[in-house]
Amino acid sequence: MELPKIIKAKKGHQEAVKAVLTLGFSADPLVRWIFPDPTAYLQSFNLWIEEFSKISFSHDIAFAEEKFLGASLWLPPGVEVDESVFEPTWASIPEDRIEILFQILEQFAEFHADDCWYLAFLAVDPSMQGQGIGSFILKEALQMIDAKGERAYLEASSERNRALYERHGFEMIGKVQIQDSPPAFPMIREAHI
Repeated sequence: MELPKIIKAKKGHQEAVKAVLTLGFSADPLVRWIFPDPTAYLQSFNLWIEEFSKISFSHDIAFAEEKFLGASLWLPPGVEVDESVFEPTWASIPEDRIEILFQILEQFAEFHADDCWYLAFLAVDPSMQGQGIGSFILKEALQMIDAKGERAYLEASSERNRALYERHGFEMIGKVQIQDSPPAFPMIREAHI
């Protein structure tokens, strides 16, 4: 099998990146716990991914497999998303989960250091998972971060994802789980020089 070729995605690739991320997160335990209704997921996740992709593309730090079978969106250190943009999606979250979600987000914020590159989203088309595409996408971004001598942060939303990130030097720094929410694992990767 040919090795995946990873590119820096450009603004013209934004829709393809958003599409593969939406596919890839369609079975994500935490995202689908937040948006269990399929229609609500598609509409709400589109708004979330739109906001994150705007920032990632404006800083030229979106990576993708050349056929857009997988992609990642990063935020540079000190750059945050305006969470008020997501307010229209709150109505799509089951009432008994909205307060729990806010508590989860607060806990994430406690772990997220401002001096870290933030991996907001990384996903592979479900029909292509298990072939190393996600690893190659991750390696490409980490090479850039390592060249700068900086740290990276993410929240793994499953044990499988956590294992992938651990293979690439991330260490779990906490576990976030409130009531019936799926667990998520804040992780950090110290600078590799």
